Amino acid sequence: MSDYGRRIVVDLEFETAVSETSRLIRQEGLKIIARVDVREHFWRDRSHDFRRYLLIDAWSSTLAVEALRHNLDVGPILPITFAIYELADGESVVVAKEPLAPYASNAAWRRDFPELAAMADEEAERVARVFAGLNERSRRAPSIVPAA
Repeated sequence: MSDYGRRIVVDLEFETAVSETSRLIRQEGLKIIARVDVREHFWRDRSHDFRRYLLIDAWSSTLAVEALRHNLDVGPILPITFAIYELADGESVVVAKEPLAPYASNAAWRRDFPELAAMADEEAERVARVFAGLNERSRRAPSIVPAA
């Protein structure tokens, strides 16, 4: 765990890591609401080549509805953002922002919004299961390290 959330290095080629991460997100009942191909955007906007790098935003519509019922301002922090990028040696990295970050780790926020805190904990468990699935799918035991 780091300032950026969870991070795992897996012995999976980039496209396999993207496919497997997407499958595991859906398996956990999360809906993918956005995909951003960072490399393609950099090339189109700046004519700058970059490693393969994809952002996936996903959420639980149940959490979204309940969270917005409690506080309409929570919208920008509802999606869980996954970043997937390739490493030079053929491995891939998956990083995920924790649900309702940075508030979910704030004791005062948890005290003031216990229902939202419980929902954030449930979503964090889903993200943990996505990472556990990636760990199992990797061709070798991945190294789990803090994000830089």
